[in-house]
Amino acid sequence: MIVVVYKKSMNAKTHYMTVFENEQTPDKIINGHARKPLIPHEYPLIEIGMGQSFIESYKAKYNIKKHITV
Repeated sequence: MIVVVYKKSMNAKTHYMTVFENEQTPDKIINGHARKPLIPHEYPLIEIGMGQSFIESYKAKYNIKKHITV
C-alpha cells in the first residue's frame, strides 16, 4: 500500500491524498517517463509513504478530510 500526498500546483494551499492499495513499490508513481502516470506529472509530490499507518498521520499533518483509494 502506497500513500501519496500532492498538490495540484506549486502555489496551491490544498493538499490531496491518494492511496494505491495494489502497488507494492512507489516506482510507478515516481516514474517521470510514463505515458499514462498514476498521478499527473504536473502535480508536485509532497510525501510518499508505504503502509497503512501513514494515512492517519498525513491526514493530521496536512489537514486532509478524505482521501481517494485506488
